[in-house]
Amino acid sequence: MLARVTRSVRSALSVVLLVVAGAGAYLLGTSLRPGPEPAGTALQEPVAVSGLTLVDQRGAAFDLAGDLEGDVALVFFGFTRCPDVCPLTMAQLSSAYGAVGEPEDLKVVMVTVDPEHDTPEVVGAYVERFHPAFVGLTGTNPQVAAAAKAFFVGYSGAGVETIHTEYVAVLDRQGRIAYVYGSDAVPSLSRDLPRLLREL
Repeated sequence: MLARVTRSVRSALSVVLLVVAGAGAYLLGTSLRPGPEPAGTALQEPVAVSGLTLVDQRGAAFDLAGDLEGDVALVFFGFTRCPDVCPLTMAQLSSAYGAVGEPEDLKVVMVTVDPEHDTPEVVGAYVERFHPAFVGLTGTNPQVAAAAKAFFVGYSGAGVETIHTEYVAVLDRQGRIAYVYGSDAVPSLSRDLPRLLREL
């Protein structure tokens, strides 16, 4: 009788151990499985953007690659009087930045394409409405044009009539454009940033 009970207990324990081992293997496999591919477009050969000097919201010179080296950066070209796309994109960047815990090695940068209106004070006040850590950049017309060209951003017009290329560039820690996120992909940055921060 005792032997039968012992065998039953052993059988039950074996079943429990198998279930626990199976559940553990499943959870381990799930955690090791790579997540979905980033929604942005990866550049097969990242593009360096060195040698671009602009002016930040404090009026200091800002090297668009050198001052961001060592960090992952989200760079958006827009302007403060933009009625729709720019505030929406900046709000989405603010949401993504908060979703990943506002890490120190992630920078969010807006470069104006309307430098005649967007002085350091104006662009600074604008980006800081979305987050006080965000960087706003302006400069002379030639400085802004050089930066836009390096990022493959087109723009034309003046003031509220300005039109421009709408995407967010992701710079890796070497100051190179590694990904571009079109307006349809920007909302996915909240999901993608943990992976981008690990891999870039």
